[in-house]
Amino acid sequence: MLSGFTPRPLKRLFTANQCWTSFLDAGGLRDIEVEAVTKMLACGTRILGVKEFGCDNPDCQHVKYLTNSCGSRACPSCGKKATDLWTATQLNRLPDCDWVHLVFTLPDTLWPVFESNRWLLNDVCRLAVENLLYAARKRGLEPGIFCAIHTYGRRLNWHPHVHVSVTCGGLNKHGQWKKLSFLKDAMRSRWMWNMRQLLLKAWSEGHCCKVSDEAAFCLIQRPYISKTLLTRRISPRGSP
Repeated sequence: MLSGFTPRPLKRLFTANQCWTSFLDAGGLRDIEVEAVTKMLACGTRILGVKEFGCDNPDCQHVKYLTNSCGSRACPSCGKKATDLWTATQLNRLPDCDWVHLVFTLPDTLWPVFESNRWLLNDVCRLAVENLLYAARKRGLEPGIFCAIHTYGRRLNWHPHVHVSVTCGGLNKHGQWKKLSFLKDAMRSRWMWNMRQLLLKAWSEGHCCKVSDEAAFCLIQRPYISKTLLTRRISPRGSP
């Protein structure tokens, strides 16, 4: 270990009392999870290589060593930097207008279906966005939308849901900005129907892994939009 090196706090949570080793021995982890933690633990150590910097002056004996980073998005150091850069880029692209924030969720009885069939999560995000586009385009408007899918809740439990922010307006075919609002009940009905069709299609084509009879039965239950709230105006280029 390099002189003066201080392990990052999150690494200590994994290495203290052989916690990470115990998790590995217990099994049940996906390859991508093992890879992400392995990269995070190796980040900033000699394992990933070291760069040596010296002075051109032969009389100067000062040498500086810099360890390589992992570049993983799951790393609290590398991933944080990438997230900050992405956020700054998006702020420069977003229109300066009012936005509404929606969270599209699912009944907890369906969570195991998506945990065992994670490929379905791509469609969950797509259906949430298409729901809003459908409502806007019926009025001849093109809104601005960005979204993110979260697979875990605040309690760190498996809880797939989609966060979507959409402009409270859109451009018509003449390039004019028109105000736009969304009816929660109508969106909820489309979300319920589209999600049910997605699961039934995947099940009928034999692409889904069976979880339990109860979870399969709950296909008829109602996915829903959990909350709707009006966010503050988003200013471009990070201005207040």
